[in-house]
Formats: sequence, structure tokens, C-alpha cells
Amino acid sequence: MAVTFTLGDGTTTIDLTDTTTSIFLQESAYVPVVATPTGDGSSPPYVIETMPVGIHATTYDAYATVMQSLHTLQKRAAEYWVDQQQTTPVWLTCKLDGETNSRRALVKAIHFEFRNEGWQEWLYQECGTGVPPTKLWGTLLVERHPYWERPTGRAFPNTTPTAAAAVAYDYTTTADVVGDVGARINALAFRGSAALNYFWMGLRSANKHGTPANFVPVWELEDGTMGADSTADAATEPNTASPGGGSGSRVVVAENVLEWDNTWANVCHITLNDVGYDTAAKIPCSFGRFLVLCRAKIGAGTWEMRLMTGYPITGYSYTDPVEVDDTDWVYYEMGIVNVPPRNLQAIEDAYFSTDNEEDFTVYLNAQRTSGAGNLFVDCLCWVPLDEGFFCTKDGLSSATQDTILGEGPKEDTAVVVYSSVTAGTFDICTFEFENFRLPIGDGRLICVYSTAGADVFATTIEFADAAEVASYYTERWISLRGSE
Repeated sequence: MAVTFTLGDGTTTIDLTDTTTSIFLQESAYVPVVATPTGDGSSPPYVIETMPVGIHATTYDAYATVMQSLHTLQKRAAEYWVDQQQTTPVWLTCKLDGETNSRRALVKAIHFEFRNEGWQEWLYQECGTGVPPTKLWGTLLVERHPYWERPTGRAFPNTTPTAAAAVAYDYTTTADVVGDVGARINALAFRGSAALNYFWMGLRSANKHGTPANFVPVWELEDGTMGADSTADAATEPNTASPGGGSGSRVVVAENVLEWDNTWANVCHITLNDVGYDTAAKIPCSFGRFLVLCRAKIGAGTWEMRLMTGYPITGYSYTDPVEVDDTDWVYYEMGIVNVPPRNLQAIEDAYFSTDNEEDFTVYLNAQRTSGAGNLFVDCLCWVPLDEGFFCTKDGLSSATQDTILGEGPKEDTAVVVYSSVTAGTFDICTFEFENFRLPIGDGRLICVYSTAGADVFATTIEFADAAEVASYYTERWISLRGSE
């Protein structure tokens, strides 16, 4: 297998292994740079590769041609960094002689300086004879992205999960994500079978949290323990309340039983064990940092809800109150919850088994602040945050519209909505994007979405709609790629 080491933009290429007609690397004097990964999923600073090089040509005009190629790439890299309309990046591409696959890194800037090894003599004396020196010597400084990536992306699988309060998209059905760090999402398209407006998506992987298939994104509150004046109601609203484990489809708080006005009372509580985290293998799969959404509505008036999380004998942490004032089912952001709340490093699993966490409990409290209507609550949806999070709340997506999110090579991010009916029609969305990169290994994308009108479970969401948008991701490495 041959060595590959080039600088290029797809049109202009400098082969750093060509010792006859190009700028070539002095391999014996070159020491590669390796970035230090971060622990939070963000990218470390760009690194600078210091490359001692020679320049070989047979005439001064040939030397000029080589240098002009270098200057073209210098200018291209500089333009790409400052101008969003310049879409052609410069890449440093590398493959060792014994390395199966090549890798590339985005180039931010290229600096060059001649080394004073006879250059003065060549410039002022030999130039007069028209006879060039055999070689010129210099130093190439290439400022590049800290991570290497695949030269070509890997396609996302096209999947439409069954409609539910929260869905899990298995983007690893074709292959697990390889590499050393999170894969960059070049573009991921998704669309609803009906008009959608709110999207929350979090990443969950075997890289950090056990078996993704064991993760339970929806906690049906009717499967917990009811408060004194709450009832696990039967399925009286077909397709609008998600079914639990046989206790009903929703929890109803009757306003005329207790004095709920401006007084916090318990609606229900639910434990890890209640929702299926009931074995030593499954309990650690519940751990992480989450945005918790509660699907609820009111009959009339206005209510407030809040969560209380912790252990039955040690006290709880409270989230801020959230107002509920919609007579249609709506997802409400209840707050961020850590499971478990204790520091797992302080007392290691070898000394205190994580099996004991099955009693971790979430209480839902509520109070009525105006009017005289009932409160209805369905479920809690757990959107992972600690491996990557994305949300958008102002774009519409339907059977004729794709929402497309992506991250470019220099880690610029964008979200647009594209209409396949009116070609060329776009909507630019506001969004939140927190290190939303695919973790290595087996993984899932946990997604909660709501419809533009009343939130019901008839709407599905399709991921990686290949008919309209090419959905790809690019795996990344810290140094060598090898056979991956």
C-alpha cells in the first residue's frame, strides 16, 4: 500500500510524497501533531503541523508554478474560513504505507517560509546564470482541524419508527459508528406524516450508557403510584393518550376532590423499577442527564406542575413550576434531571452497587392557579443531554417538507426546512445544537416531536428521507484511522 500525503481542494493538489516535481516532505525531520480530546464532546483547538519540505524543479519557471499552486491553496483555505459563499475547503489527506484507509483534516491556514540553506546564494548569484539550484528548502506550517475524518460520508439508514410519545431512531442498523470521537452529521433529514412544529432530540449510545435498547424514553405515569386524588384513567380518548402497562392511558386529577387551589399536592410518583429498570443489567442504562418533558393538558382554567426527584428517605430536588393552560395535549419542559443524583465517582460501583438505584423516584406535584377544570397528565419523556442534544421550535415539517440539520467541516451548524412541492422553498430555523455528534459504537437518537395542532399519536416521523435529501455522517479520528 502506498503512502498518501497531499494538500488539495479537489482541483489543485500538492503531493507531499513527490520528490521530483513538487513540494515534498522531509519525512525524517517531520513529527506529526496529535490533538488532545475533550471530555464534554466539544472539539479542542486547531493544531499546527510543522513540515520541513523541499521544492524540486528543473527551471525557475517550474519553481514558480509549484509556488503558485501553494498560494492557490493558501488563498482558498483563507477564503473558506471567512466567507460562507466559498464552499470549497482545503484538506490535508494522509494514509501511511501500512494503513488500510485514508483520512483527511480540514485546513484552516497554510503558512510557508524558506529556510536559509544557500537561498541567498541561489537568489543573487545563480539566478543570473539561469541555472536553478537542485532543490530549495522551506518549512510548511499547516493549521488544521484537531480531528481527522473519513474522505466520504456514511449514509444514515432510512427509517420511520412507529408513532409514540417518544421514538428511538437506530442510526446504527447498518453499522456501528467507528472512530475515536463523535461523528460529524453532514446532513440529517426528517419529516412528519403531518405538520410538526417542536422537535427535541438527544443521543444515547453504548459508548457511555450500557445497552441503548434497554433505555426507556417514556415513563407512563399511570404505571406509578397515584396520589390521594388522582386516578389512572382507562383509555377514554383513543389515540390521544399513550397506553401504560395495563393501568390505563392517563392520570386524571379531579379538581373537586382536594383543595388544589394554590396549594401544591402530589399527583403521582414513579420509580426506575416501575418503568422496567428492574435488573442489574438494566438499571445503569437509566443513568445520565436529561431534559424531562411532561405531556399534559387541562379541562379548563390554569394549573402549575413541578417535579420532585430523589430517594424516599433522603429528600428531593425540585424543578421550577411550569404553567399548564392548554386544553390540547402539549409537551411541557419540566427541567433537567440527573439520574442518579449522587456522584457515581465518589462511591464506586465496587463498593455500592448501582442496583440500589432502582428506588430513584420522580414525584409529579401540581396546583391549580385559576379556573375550575381538571388536570390530565399522560407521561414523562426523557431526552438525553449528556452525549449531544438538538431542538428546534419554530419550523414546520410535514409529508411535503424536510427539516434538515447539518454541521459543516469547520463545525458551523444550520437547520432549514425544504419543500418538495415548491422546489427551492426554504425556511431558516432557530435551533439549539449542543455537541450533537454521533458517539462511537451502537446508538440511538431519542426524539420527541409535537404536531402543529392537537398533539395525537397518529403522526409518524421519517428519518433520512433519501428521496429528497442525502443524509450522511462522517466518522472522525484523533490520529490514525487504520482499517476502520
